Amino acid sequence: MLGLNRRERRLFRLSVFAHGLGALGVVFFGFLPSCRKEPEKVHVFELAAAAPLPVQAVPTPQPPAPPPPVVTPPPKPPPPKVIPPAPPKVPPPPSPKKTTPKKKLHKKSTPPKKVSFSDFIKDRPQPAPVKPAPVKPKRAPRIDAAKYDLPKIKIKESPGNASPSVPASVLNRYLAQVKAKMQRVWQGLESSADLGFGGEASLSFRISSDGSIISARLSRTS
Repeated sequence: MLGLNRRERRLFRLSVFAHGLGALGVVFFGFLPSCRKEPEKVHVFELAAAAPLPVQAVPTPQPPAPPPPVVTPPPKPPPPKVIPPAPPKVPPPPSPKKTTPKKKLHKKSTPPKKVSFSDFIKDRPQPAPVKPAPVKPKRAPRIDAAKYDLPKIKIKESPGNASPSVPASVLNRYLAQVKAKMQRVWQGLESSADLGFGGEASLSFRISSDGSIISARLSRTS
């Protein structure tokens, strides 16, 4: 601290402590005499003879003032008598006059004249006949049956209904006849249907026991 060595620092601390202790002693001993109670000084006062006071003149009593005259108020006039107004005379209500109801004269209504339809048309102008707009005939679209191949019919063999005695040639001939009938029905429905655009159709039918197609109809159209 302040470039002092250990010994000098110790001496510096002792000197600071001694100076602080001396300052506290000066303050204490300077404050102690002020706390002492000083003895009160006795003051002696002497009374000197004063000049005699001037004698004041005794005021003479004045005679009392006469009392003011009493003013008597004039008598109040009696209140006027209030005469109630006479009630107005109400005329009696007039007696209602008896009114005799007038008889209504009923006019005889004339029956309407009967007019024939031909006479009714003569007096009134007839509208001009409306010509129907020409309707262009719709061309029935042609469906190429070659684009639609019928799936091959698959026969599931069951042990109860299978007939091993039927040869394969007879079975194929029967299936070919069924397919030909289906194509004829398809072409007939195609020619009778008035389709404005191409689409997809579902055909439903039943095959009878003799192999003919019955109840052929379009079940769903596009």
